Amino acid sequence: MTKYIVTLLFFILFLSCKTDVITASERKEIITELNAINAIDQQYAGIPPKALTEKYGRDKAWTIFENKRDSIGIINQGKIKKLYNTYGYLGYKEIGESASQDFWIAIQHADNDIKFQQEMLKALKKEVLENNASKVEYAMLEDRVHVNLNKKQKFGTQVAYNTSGQAIPKIGLIDTINIEQLRKDYDLPPFRDYYNRMTINHFKMNKQVMLDRGITEPKLYD
Repeated sequence: MTKYIVTLLFFILFLSCKTDVITASERKEIITELNAINAIDQQYAGIPPKALTEKYGRDKAWTIFENKRDSIGIINQGKIKKLYNTYGYLGYKEIGESASQDFWIAIQHADNDIKFQQEMLKALKKEVLENNASKVEYAMLEDRVHVNLNKKQKFGTQVAYNTSGQAIPKIGLIDTINIEQLRKDYDLPPFRDYYNRMTINHFKMNKQVMLDRGITEPKLYD
């Protein structure tokens, strides 16, 4: 009788464990799919291409570009959700660092589904604690969720731009005094360095608009 109970408990425990072990062929297929997801995501991560703007004008080009970006984002989210439901959060040990970042980026851009982002944030936190995912990605997703909920950020990873084209924390910061230490703890670059880099990039991407406003160079933090 005792032997039967022990065997039964072992069987139950076995069934309760995650059995979706990723085979070598599955891993290859997952990485290929994630590479494709990331490639198309990045096509719509910046500003409308010059050809689109020249054909339709700035305002209409942005509308077309954003509609396409939203459509692509929803498709990517469906693929990520399917992968997550099958394998759980895909971290370093499952698919490697590069593909894990591809998995994360579609979550980061899933602004139309905040509940999904929140669910993934909890899953990502667990992976970070097990050294199976990026602390930087966790910080960026936490800030993204906060901003999408119209709350202040913890790490200042999400930026907006003032009328001078200078990067500023979107919605604001929870703790301005300890921001540098918070960023350091999560492997993020210093606040000033990051915001100056974002300011420079914004100026380059919108140079003609900035020049039309009389802004001839990026306004950097001292």
